Amino acid sequence: MVAAHEDQDGNDPHPYWYARVVGVFHADVLHIGPFSKTAEPQRMEFLWVRWLGRDMDVPAGFRKKRLSRVGFVSNFDDDPGAMPFGFLDPGEIIRGVHLIPAFAHGKTSELLGPSMVRPSSDGDEDWVYYYINM
Repeated sequence: MVAAHEDQDGNDPHPYWYARVVGVFHADVLHIGPFSKTAEPQRMEFLWVRWLGRDMDVPAGFRKKRLSRVGFVSNFDDDPGAMPFGFLDPGEIIRGVHLIPAFAHGKTSELLGPSMVRPSSDGDEDWVYYYINM
């Protein structure tokens, strides 16, 4: 769970974005250029994540007395801005959350083809939706 980087004045704003951590990495990077502060390599830590998007078709939250529902961003989405994967600075993470599979909606293989990012127990399918436990 990270702070949302979007306009909170829009329709049905939500203060957080959600992602599943796929990998934890570090690299030694060398910053060169006019704003460089040192010539020595610096250790950089980052996370590889698979983004989850909110299901905007279902009202949720404390006032609605329903858990928010999220699903993985599709690799085949029509929205060019929808990126199924990304990188995060570990310092941006607010906390981990418990995701509850929405069993009634089943699983699908339409969100992502065969991939190494899924736990081996999931085969080639993802749950269509998850509920964010509060």
